[in-house]
Formats: sequence, C-alpha cells, structure tokens
Amino acid sequence: MTRRRWTIGASPPGRAIPVGGTTDRGAGLIGAISGLLVFLALLLFAVQTLVGLYTRSVVTEAAHEGARMVAGARVDHSSPGAVADARVRAEAEVRRLLGRFGDTVELDWSGSTAETVALRVRAHPPGFLWAALRGPGSALVERTVHVRVEALR
Repeated sequence: MTRRRWTIGASPPGRAIPVGGTTDRGAGLIGAISGLLVFLALLLFAVQTLVGLYTRSVVTEAAHEGARMVAGARVDHSSPGAVADARVRAEAEVRRLLGRFGDTVELDWSGSTAETVALRVRAHPPGFLWAALRGPGSALVERTVHVRVEALR
C-alpha cells in the first residue's frame, strides 16, 4: 500500500488535495449531462412512436365508424341522393372524431360497390420531431375499411 502525501495550500480552507494530483471535482458532471441527454433522446423517440401508434388506431376506428354509418340500414341504398347525404354526414362525423387532426385527412369513397361501402382515409400523423428523426412510425397512415351494406328483411 502506498501512502498519499497531502498538502494544504491551493485548496479551499480546510480542504486538502493530493500532492501532484488534481481533484475530481466536476468529473461526474459530464457523465451526468451525457446520461440525461441520452435519456431525453430515448424518451422523445418513445413518445413519437406512441403518438404514431395512437394516430393509426384512431384513424382506423374513425374510418370504420364512418363506413358503418353509410352502410347502415337507415340509409336507402337504392337512392343515390340518400347515399350522398349519408356520406356527407359520415365525413363530418369522421372529422369530428379526429378533432383538429381531422381537417388534414383525405377521405375517398371510390371503392364502394352496391354490396359494400369502402372508405379510404389518408393522413399524415402529427409529430414534434424533425421528419428525419421520426422513424418508421411517422409514415403516411392509409386505411381502407370495407363494410357490408345492411338491408332490412
């Protein structure tokens, strides 16, 4: 075992430092700041991924609800005017379900047939990171929902 020699001089009053060495004061600060930055970056990526997953889920549910409204038995599917009115009401409901985000989505009914109602929704999920940092969860959300037309018997 080696013994250290201590000197009093350049240190604050009452504190001794090793002879020929420096203090370790502030050495943990760099590691702590680095660790905090890495933690915050991982937290941002996790939150961005969760926002993307939530957006996909909400868009899918809103599209299903809109298509269900048009395919319902209350709509006279033999009348093109009644179907058009039902589509307008369904689009308003889809946009209401999506909130402010609903103003930016594209709705397309062109895949509908006499037996099924098809609603295609295209949306860009919201994000708070730059596009290059968002990752795979930030791609365009595109959902197509098919619902059978209900008929009264």
